[in-house]
Amino acid sequence: MSQPLRLAVDARVVAEDTRGIGRYVRAVLRRLVERDDVALTLLAFGPFAFRRRSAYARALGSANFAVRSHAGRDLDVIWHPANGTFFSSAVPSVVTIHDAVPFRYPDSDSKRRSHAQGPFLRSARTGARFVAVSHFGAHELHKVFGIPRERITVIYHGIETTFSPGAASPLPAGVVAGQYVLFVGDPIGEPRKNFAMLYDAYRRAWPQAGDAPALVVAGPRAPAEPGVVHVGNLGDDLTARTNEGLRALYRGALMLALASYHETFGMPMLEAMACGTPVIASQASCLPEIGADAAIYAPPHDPDAWASTLLRVAQDAALRDRLRAAGLDRATHFSWDESTAAHLELFNEVARR
Repeated sequence: MSQPLRLAVDARVVAEDTRGIGRYVRAVLRRLVERDDVALTLLAFGPFAFRRRSAYARALGSANFAVRSHAGRDLDVIWHPANGTFFSSAVPSVVTIHDAVPFRYPDSDSKRRSHAQGPFLRSARTGARFVAVSHFGAHELHKVFGIPRERITVIYHGIETTFSPGAASPLPAGVVAGQYVLFVGDPIGEPRKNFAMLYDAYRRAWPQAGDAPALVVAGPRAPAEPGVVHVGNLGDDLTARTNEGLRALYRGALMLALASYHETFGMPMLEAMACGTPVIASQASCLPEIGADAAIYAPPHDPDAWASTLLRVAQDAALRDRLRAAGLDRATHFSWDESTAAHLELFNEVARR
């Protein structure tokens, strides 16, 4: 039997990050940690890195890994899965760069801008190979960082099997199935999610508050506006790996509204589709690539077009049925098992070189 691949992984986001990046890393590691052809080492900062073991084990559902604070020469390859390179190593590295947001929308403050951009630039300089999560993302890596296309591998995310059609239960107090539009993300901390435009469209679609469905926000915070119902960060699969809360919200929604003007994958789109939820998305960035013809699209800077589309989907049951069927089919094209296998193939290729 051949020796297992000795893989080190920057684990900074494994046990804390509830965003899409953290969920991506956990999805892949939960599958790698079960394999006997991978010897996994998680990298944590500081002289007491071993103290992180229990948190990592809880997040991954297994303790089949080592924990270290550095990447030595006894490894075959190191994976930096969260944009930046924070652990130096003499062994070759694979870097997943999810987006180029700090460069597309740079901070006006020079210190904050440098802090945000630095890890990306270090990755671009030192990575042997790069993972992009969509073809749109691969184009960004090439255009923004000058990375040769032959060094970029596109590997799509998957969908956890817990996201599926069924009863919309349990829903948060005050949220009624079939009577809300769903937004997933941080409308305050991430302006590119375009919530301000979506809310403008929502008020144009339903100018009378009594006629409007709720606009439910599943995320860490939400603006206090009429019609907005904040239900918290129910996408946290650290403590609820069955995703019951978020799944119920998808299942009960009239539609998911994904208004972002910049995404490189758009995980909520596919999770909603897997639950049989109609999706409206921006005609921008990667979203048409990921959703294909299973969603309805509107320009991200046109609240009138969005208002019209929101009303159309809310009022047309036959259209919702068509979108539901198309979304369920589209979701079958994305698998975390296949995504993990593609990552492992790339890691082995880099290690052999």
